[in-house]
Amino acid sequence: MKILNPDVVNSNVFKSFLEIEDYNKLYNAYLQDPTSSNADALNEQFKYFEKLIIRIAYIKKAIIYESKKFDSKLREYNKKYELNLDAPINESLTMLDTVQDENSSVQFESIFENDLESLLSDEMLITLLKRLNTKQKQVLYYRYVNELTEKEIAKIYNVSQQAISKMIHKAIRILREGREEND
Repeated sequence: MKILNPDVVNSNVFKSFLEIEDYNKLYNAYLQDPTSSNADALNEQFKYFEKLIIRIAYIKKAIIYESKKFDSKLREYNKKYELNLDAPINESLTMLDTVQDENSSVQFESIFENDLESLLSDEMLITLLKRLNTKQKQVLYYRYVNELTEKEIAKIYNVSQQAISKMIHKAIRILREGREEND
């Protein structure tokens, strides 16, 4: 009769070992017949299980280490090659000045004046949209036609997301009130 080490049997690793059905059966077979062959079979399987846990722990640590290393390198790269549109190209010119189209607001307004009918089919809604100012129309266009988020629209106008949210709600309220007047 071979006796198992009580420190091993009471360890958390052994308890995890016993949660696996095949190993639990092997342990119960040993408890019913504590022969050397059953103890050796149990011991061999437990050693295999321990090595597996050690390998998993090593892989886990390696993944954590490599992910931290990758994150650090990515941050360093992004910091080194940061795209800053406000960075000066020369004394009076920034990168943003070269990207921004000065006629964009005129072109945008012409979308609402000329192509509004092609975007909408409800005549009443077209009439109600004329109650909105240009900026409200633009914000609604960005939000519902271009499907931009309020945060993305806020970046375009250089305002807070809350300001855009209020503007959208106000525009919708104006449209709703106009709809209720006509009903």
